[in-house]
Amino acid sequence: MVPLTRQQQLMQTARSKTSFRPLNLTYIIYNGEEDFKSREVVRSRIEERLGETNPKKLPRIYEGLDRKSLYHSGLQFAQALLEDEIEHRHGYFDRATHHYTLVNASPFGLHPSMFVPTLKLQASPKQLAHWLPLAESGKMIGTYCQTELGHGTFLRGLETTATFDRETDEFIIHSPTITSTKYWPGGIGYSTTHAIVMARLIIDVTDYGLHPFMVQLRSLDDFRPMSGIELGDIGTTMGLNSTDNGYAVFNQVRIPRQHMMMRNASVTSDGMYMKIPTGNDKISYSTMILARNHIVHAVAFQMAQALTIAIRYSVVREQGNLHFGPQSSSEASIMSFKSQHYRLLTGMSRAFAIIFVSKACETVYQELVLRQSQGDHSLLAYGHITTASLKAWATQTAADGAEDARKCCGGHGYSVLSGLPNLASDIAAMVTLEGENYVMYQQVARYLVKCVSAISAGQPIDSAMEYLRAPTLHRHCPAQGLDFLKSDVQLSIFRHRAVRLAFECHKLLDESTTRDGLSPDAAWNVHMMSLIIAARAHAEYFVLHSFVDQVARIADPAVRRVTNLLCTLFALSTVESPFSIGALGFFEDSYITGAQLKVIRAHVHHTLSELLPEAIGLTDAWGFSDASLASALGQKDGNVYETLMSWTRQLPFNQACQRTGGVDEEGFQRYIQPILRAKL
Repeated sequence: MVPLTRQQQLMQTARSKTSFRPLNLTYIIYNGEEDFKSREVVRSRIEERLGETNPKKLPRIYEGLDRKSLYHSGLQFAQALLEDEIEHRHGYFDRATHHYTLVNASPFGLHPSMFVPTLKLQASPKQLAHWLPLAESGKMIGTYCQTELGHGTFLRGLETTATFDRETDEFIIHSPTITSTKYWPGGIGYSTTHAIVMARLIIDVTDYGLHPFMVQLRSLDDFRPMSGIELGDIGTTMGLNSTDNGYAVFNQVRIPRQHMMMRNASVTSDGMYMKIPTGNDKISYSTMILARNHIVHAVAFQMAQALTIAIRYSVVREQGNLHFGPQSSSEASIMSFKSQHYRLLTGMSRAFAIIFVSKACETVYQELVLRQSQGDHSLLAYGHITTASLKAWATQTAADGAEDARKCCGGHGYSVLSGLPNLASDIAAMVTLEGENYVMYQQVARYLVKCVSAISAGQPIDSAMEYLRAPTLHRHCPAQGLDFLKSDVQLSIFRHRAVRLAFECHKLLDESTTRDGLSPDAAWNVHMMSLIIAARAHAEYFVLHSFVDQVARIADPAVRRVTNLLCTLFALSTVESPFSIGALGFFEDSYITGAQLKVIRAHVHHTLSELLPEAIGLTDAWGFSDASLASALGQKDGNVYETLMSWTRQLPFNQACQRTGGVDEEGFQRYIQPILRAKL
């Protein structure tokens, strides 16, 4: 038997300190034992097909692939995922890939995540009966085509037109300006056959606004673009380069009238536009609500992956000590240093906060879908602002957390072989994807201000927002000592901040328009940052509320204890950390005093000490395989240095040079040798 390395021994020791059964927490994360075990079967099958089961082998993504090779690598796993779904009908890759990246990383990713859901939401029963079997069998591979070169989040600014031609009973899809070029849609470059194109419906001279249209992009025989359509890849991006984010230019492209999605609106052959009575002008937001819901779920796992890598590495990395004299040369695990485990454990608490709030987000979305199927769109506004606020909060939190996890790994974290640069860059895309975060927060703020206006006028608001009516019973937080460990006290602190900021924003806007004479637009711009902070405060109250609810439902006492510690750490570190965005809102009205802050900070330190022995167990609870992490530093057995050196030696550049005697012959002959032989 091969003896364990020092790092493997350290990992074993750390893992043995776990006080709970990580698998029981895994089942909570994955919505039950049966679902997780089923996923494991699928994951193993995919990893076996793709040749990813040997942790000693350099992952293919690190083989120095060029743009085309990266795309082909994406096609390889995309084919495996799509064919596995068609054969087994499990739905596990509707939101994320087998490596937990948002499914947009797959060239076929928008097919299950946006194309098919939009069909179900917007196609008439007759259209659905025709297109859905084709989509679910892989006979057509679709994407969702909305964002343009000149417009993204501002949907009303989109320029692509769909003009009705009575004589031929067709729509003419056209890109009238360079800024109307569809730009960024996933898979549109070279991977998909069809697209649901969002375009302005024009009948005669009347613009009826955005509607979805089914457009065939490529021939099903030779895969060439259809006549009048220019398609291409937009090139290497900061992350997600396994897919072909692309562009599409439409030049007077004709499609049958019946290719307009007609569940919520229709056009007759004589050009009469008819709105379905049960329809809603903002029904197109439903697809975006689903996409943002997927993003919240995906970034929880991606952030947890980054933290898993950093925590495992920090446990086995021995460097330095806290002996300030020269007499001691012993080194300690860097996880023992407060600056390390404070950052990583608070990060882990936020990853759990995101995964738990994603479950609440999913509940809101499913309720919205149920009501819409019955012609009730009353939940659309609340569903929109819930997913918008959580998408903004979760992606910023995950992006910041993944980057900090990378920094916690020092120089090795800068190496692509750590897996952290790819994770950090992939998560960074989520901040902008499906709605830039500051724009999302403004949409939430607009809804909050409307709620406050309704409350002030004695009018009803969405039931989930009734917390805004709750009066603040105390000018100063009455909690002392151990009170701050109680979830109801933590919720009251977050609720106070959210309510106060929402009402203050309403007052600021009112004063700027009535007293200072500003237009509503100008007033909004003046107070924009206050509005954004208020929206974020609402999001964090919702997140904490969801976290508390989820912990309360956990039956296993050991798991409930650990998740309660995580919840407490999330809540109190959000209040006390000098790096916490918007933390000033807890103090600026003196609701929390300086003396209380010291008590809260002491609780944070004590909570960290209780969670430190659980760190490895928490990483295990996420159920990541070594293949899914693709990290030399995040190996489950702790065998970091051997893996890192093995992968380093396998790098194609090193392999090629070893075949020529350890020399890069071209580099030596062209650039180095002339210097050495030159007579200076």
